Amino acid sequence: MVHHIEYVNPRAGQQGTTVEVTLEGAFIREPREILFYRPGIRCVELAALPSLPQPRGGIHGGFIEDSVKAKFQIDGDAPLGLHPFKLRTATELTTLTTFAVTRFPIVNESGEGQVVPMNSAVLGRMDTNQVADVDVYCVVGKKGGQLSVEIDSVWLTEKFYAGSEFDLMVRILDPSGSELARNDDSALKLQDPVASVLLPVDGEYRVEVKQRVFQSGGNCYYLAHIGSNPRPLAVYPAGGKAGETLNATFLGDPAGEKAIDLPLPQEAGDFAYFDTMPSPLPMRISEFPNVLEESGVEETPVPALPAALNGRIGEPGDSDCFRVSAKAGERWRVRVFARSLGTPLDPSLTIRKVDAVAPGTSADDANLIDRDLWAMSRQIQRKELMDPAVVWEPKEDGDYLIEITDMRGLGEATSVYRIEVEPARDEIHTFIQARVIDMVECPRLTSIAVPQGGRWTVNVNISDAPGSRYKGELDLVARGLPEGVRMIAPRVKAGQRQVPVQFVAEADTKPMTALISITCVAVDGTTLVSRSQQSFPFLGHSGGHAWHSFVVDQYAFAVTEPAPYRVDVEPPSIPLSQNGELSLPVKITRQPGFDEAIEFQFDWVPGGVEGEPTVTIPAGQNEGVLRLSATGSAAPDTYRLALTASTTGGSYYLGAGRIRASSDFIDITVAQPYVELKADPASLRRGETSRVIWKVDHKKPFEGEAATTLLGLPKGVSVTKAPVLKAGDQELVFEISATAEALLGQYKELGCEIVVNEGGQAIRQRTGKGILRVDPAIATTVPKQASP
Repeated sequence: MVHHIEYVNPRAGQQGTTVEVTLEGAFIREPREILFYRPGIRCVELAALPSLPQPRGGIHGGFIEDSVKAKFQIDGDAPLGLHPFKLRTATELTTLTTFAVTRFPIVNESGEGQVVPMNSAVLGRMDTNQVADVDVYCVVGKKGGQLSVEIDSVWLTEKFYAGSEFDLMVRILDPSGSELARNDDSALKLQDPVASVLLPVDGEYRVEVKQRVFQSGGNCYYLAHIGSNPRPLAVYPAGGKAGETLNATFLGDPAGEKAIDLPLPQEAGDFAYFDTMPSPLPMRISEFPNVLEESGVEETPVPALPAALNGRIGEPGDSDCFRVSAKAGERWRVRVFARSLGTPLDPSLTIRKVDAVAPGTSADDANLIDRDLWAMSRQIQRKELMDPAVVWEPKEDGDYLIEITDMRGLGEATSVYRIEVEPARDEIHTFIQARVIDMVECPRLTSIAVPQGGRWTVNVNISDAPGSRYKGELDLVARGLPEGVRMIAPRVKAGQRQVPVQFVAEADTKPMTALISITCVAVDGTTLVSRSQQSFPFLGHSGGHAWHSFVVDQYAFAVTEPAPYRVDVEPPSIPLSQNGELSLPVKITRQPGFDEAIEFQFDWVPGGVEGEPTVTIPAGQNEGVLRLSATGSAAPDTYRLALTASTTGGSYYLGAGRIRASSDFIDITVAQPYVELKADPASLRRGETSRVIWKVDHKKPFEGEAATTLLGLPKGVSVTKAPVLKAGDQELVFEISATAEALLGQYKELGCEIVVNEGGQAIRQRTGKGILRVDPAIATTVPKQASP
């Protein structure tokens, strides 16, 4: 589990400042460029620092050996929050890490009882190596003013593995030491606490930060926002129509509810509303109008669908009901937004015909694809999964009731919800993901770093959105590729949900980085909605769930400096037969002075086809062979495959520290076998001979003779005469014999291997499934001699 960047220090910077940042990790001693995913921040200086004489060990084999000094320039209007980035080195694009941008000036933790200005962001660290640490900050406030504290710890961390040491709590104490507020977890920020109070007197207030439960661990950094800003916990309604001004109300602030007029962006989707707060109120923007629940009525009428239904479950036992009209055959995607917006509601949704007693559709939770998180692993915890989502298809014309409540029977003023009802569309998206332990980022399989003048192949996955009906073939389209780079993507066959995609950089393409997207286009012209997505987990727990994850909607792309070798695989002149084997010659062309060993393998093969595990060409050698085999379930067709090669240093599992390159695509045709064999059950006794007779069904012609081998014989049974198979033979007969100690019993895995010589290759095919029974020898009776 070697990641390129283990630590980023400091973890945050203020808008409008320039910050010196140190990156610590492995295999980053040749830094070239930093690629940020979001605007408003850039790296203006970058230099390697001396490597450590001995690496510092980390969890699961990770280590720190190299350091890089960077200078981040942050615009005054840079988006607040986390900014993910990757480092391009001479030969790699690193694992993803993050840096936070805040509106408050940064203050570094300096000691117990530290006095900090109001509206500061304190960069602190839990010193948990020996005893439980408690950090206390003093801030001066005036009576009637507001003191809001938000701790970013789980959300802030760049660590890939940890325990519970990042689960912090906060207390606010008045000048006399009495507790005004405390918080451990919150619906808005999950494991990160948030607290806000109105100040009762003038004086010095204390903010106390500590672990909720003591857990040792290193580099447990946090960012404590201490300010006079309001801190509402929800907004109602929690969204509106794109481009309109929303009349909304802040909820949950200690100063009380506050009405605001909120101009909404033009683009539909998620919207983070910050105002003067360090962290936002999540909201939703739709292309259709709002409908607000009507107080004092059992049913709120909805003029027409699509619509966004908004309300609050304001007290325990409360439920809301909306009346909609729908027609049979319509298909609606119905999604609740509540917990995903940071409200405490745990919603339960039902849809039923007006005169029906039992619901026709009901839902409590959702899966990741329901929540448009198709790139995420199931090992990641997300609050969105608590919000139900369904594809609703009315069975008949008429009026229906959409009802919502808290499944626990709870309710409070901030239990805001939003139900978006929109037509189900044909949506097919792409994502890049590697199924490795704990689903961590694996550059070996998910990075896109093309050597200058070379090739890089990555597997792109396809995900169908709920309600999507398109089942035809797809073409993949790349957007944002730099000049001098092209993408080669085989057509995605109907039902295929992973395809190898290759990027080629011309020899004169300069090393660079870019953000690209890969989307799907229907071959038959059907209109599709298609987006890209990739997910990166942090704070993972071995065998468990990651506490935090970051999702991006573009792929990081890089052209690196030239690889010191080229890999080529010779295209086969013959097909790969079902139940057969094919050998592919591989050649390495080395640059002068490069003599390291090279590993190679196929990272993608079609279903029913298997490639050898990693094959190594030793140092100083340039040729090898990779074998492919196909089972009887491999679908006959032509497939495009590319070989992936790698140097053997660095980390084998995730790939950090290795130089990788791809071969050109080659076409592999899976075809029917030469023959199929069937046999009736055979038997023989110990000490005797017998025959195994196969009936031959010729599927594909071959020239000459094929050697044969009988497989699956038990100990003590051997072939005394192996036949050769010729074109047109109807039977294949093996003469067998058993020793006096042959194992008795019935053996059901009899088979046959046939070796056909074609195109200069010995093609192996396994076929047939027979039964052999080995019986005891017949006892012989010796006649008794007559008495004299």
